[in-house]
Amino acid sequence: LTMRPGTKIYVARITFALIAGLLSATVTPLCMPFSIPVVIAPVAVAAVLYVASYYFVRDVIKITPSMLNEKSYMYRGGLFTYILIWLIVWTLVASLYNPSLIYPSL
Repeated sequence: LTMRPGTKIYVARITFALIAGLLSATVTPLCMPFSIPVVIAPVAVAAVLYVASYYFVRDVIKITPSMLNEKSYMYRGGLFTYILIWLIVWTLVASLYNPSLIYPSL
């Protein structure tokens, strides 16, 4: 099964969003003892992995902007889906592994 370059970018971004969500959920409880706001580290993880997904697409999958109909898709393609999947995975996994984030009395 052959995929078009835009589809490969989209699938790579979804995969990176899943990984970012899991890593963000892991990092969230680690911030709590240091009085770091709970949002800073997970957002940083998501941002770093989004940038890493660009380099993955460019260097590993070997897709260049000239291979796409719209050149900017290389940078922003799948951004909304990335954010949505990252946020959902982060929220679900963090609340399942650390219920005190939702119910402080636990």
